[in-house]
Amino acid sequence: MAAALSTDEIARELAACEVTLPALALEKLSLYLELLLHWNRRINLTGLRDPRVIVRRLFGASLYLARLIELRGWLVDVGSGAGFPGLALKLAAPDLKVTLLEPRTRKAAFLKEVVREVGFTITDVVIDRFEVWAGRIKKGQVTIITTRGVELSAALLSRMAETLSPAGTVAVFTSLKIAQFLLTREEALSWHEPSAIPGQGGSVVLIGSLKN
Repeated sequence: MAAALSTDEIARELAACEVTLPALALEKLSLYLELLLHWNRRINLTGLRDPRVIVRRLFGASLYLARLIELRGWLVDVGSGAGFPGLALKLAAPDLKVTLLEPRTRKAAFLKEVVREVGFTITDVVIDRFEVWAGRIKKGQVTIITTRGVELSAALLSRMAETLSPAGTVAVFTSLKIAQFLLTREEALSWHEPSAIPGQGGSVVLIGSLKN
């Protein structure tokens, strides 16, 4: 499988998002990108087709979270799809424990292949919805919950709060409009001001934590 972009080209695209990665992580990203492009011909993982745009808008945006919070402990990614942001964050934090929740079987199959081929360790792919999965684990254990493109109902946010450890973090990748709406809602989480992702137009990361 020939590389769509060299690691130098990937590094330049990531730089537009103020993201840098070591050489080994760039090689892993390159393989992940090739798998994504290959699978995307068969199933709709992303509407993006240009490898440079994919690196900036999917990998770069996801990895920007590493500039905002410490990536440690156990990360659970809700509605992983093609692995953004949760699996992409393994590139910046290879020792991070990651659980990818994806209810659609074919997308979960893609995630499992990426985990296997790229060599991501301590990473599980679970074919289930977060609300169901969270009911089977002990409360207050998850350090980081991430999500992108998932509708955040009051019930879902409440379940996230129950799952989160006392010093844990929720990171929502969304638009500024949706972030501003979430800031007005009285939920179990306390939100910080959204952080704009460089080079992403109106895309932001909204960080939340448990209310005192």
